[in-house]
Amino acid sequence: MTYGLIGAETPIDDLLEQYFPGRPKSQLYQVFESEQAALMAALLMELRGDDIDQDTSGSEEAVYFSEAGVAVEGEEQSVEWNFSADTVVIYGLDTTLAVAFKSPNKANRLIKLQPDDAPFSLSPPGGLKAGQVWYRKMNDTDADTSFNVLAFK
Repeated sequence: MTYGLIGAETPIDDLLEQYFPGRPKSQLYQVFESEQAALMAALLMELRGDDIDQDTSGSEEAVYFSEAGVAVEGEEQSVEWNFSADTVVIYGLDTTLAVAFKSPNKANRLIKLQPDDAPFSLSPPGGLKAGQVWYRKMNDTDADTSFNVLAFK
């Protein structure tokens, strides 16, 4: 198919389709007065990590991960989910636990959680952007235990 540089069927329109589904009828697209402004918005959406596979019908599935009874034994372990979570909740603790949402290879990464802290929720402005949680016992002499984790996009 050949494209013109002006009109409704340009290469720019093809690029913008995934960012503004249903355009030019998309209300979000109509906010922008030019293709240049729409391209800038699409770039910012991409840099911010917005989910560009939008569904205009409103029948989208929730994105979350849940695991109950995560065993805390021996050495450091991790639980991984396949998306960048904005919020993570840890609950069901019965003993002190050390967790980290970024590789815990540095001492300042570990967060000490007490049973009184549960449910522990971490959701900073702009989202946590965590793909996993590392965890371990606070002390090697502590008894084996478990916890539950929820991660939300």
